[in-house]
Amino acid sequence: MQVFEETLDRFARSEEAVFAFDGADRIILWNKPCEALLGLPARRVLGKPCYEVICGRDANDNLYCHRNCAVAHQARHLKDDPVNRFSLTVRAGGDGEPKRVSSSLFAIPSYHPALSTVVHVLRAETDGSPSPPGLEPQAPVPTGEGEAVALTAREKEILRCLAQGMSTVTVSKNLAIAAVTVRNHVQKILQKLDVHSKLQAVVLAHRYKLI
Repeated sequence: MQVFEETLDRFARSEEAVFAFDGADRIILWNKPCEALLGLPARRVLGKPCYEVICGRDANDNLYCHRNCAVAHQARHLKDDPVNRFSLTVRAGGDGEPKRVSSSLFAIPSYHPALSTVVHVLRAETDGSPSPPGLEPQAPVPTGEGEAVALTAREKEILRCLAQGMSTVTVSKNLAIAAVTVRNHVQKILQKLDVHSKLQAVVLAHRYKLI
């Protein structure tokens, strides 16, 4: 439970817009960048069903967000078929200005897949164009078919620690290495995965089963 709470705390402090919902699809995390992006304070959305808050529609204006969400089911139950990044038009709260966003999501496993917490990472899109690169790798990353990006055993250890919400100091103590060594490894991980933040690396780690 402590590791789970530390992981959510890392997402809460992220500079990316992040929200998460539990096994009942009720929002349990809505960080400050998400407030800014969607124009809704956390106090108005926490505890509410995600589909009632996001009110997402696809490119053809069909309702996308609803009870028994297909992508949430995919993230929770179909580990061999990770959810690809996708675009939505959202009208947060049902009464906000429509905004085009791209979303990446993954599940934080629980003892039963249906109870897994699903994490969304959102980015604004402008003029109907996809958001800038960064969250998605520009080169292949490890998949079930083999490794296209070679991470060392130590880099994978550190990536697992980051996914558990550990700080640089905690990783340093846990692996008995210097903090500066941890930072150097993190920079190499970000370079290899072609991302710009620890959160983005964790998203890819879950998606491509690096951890």
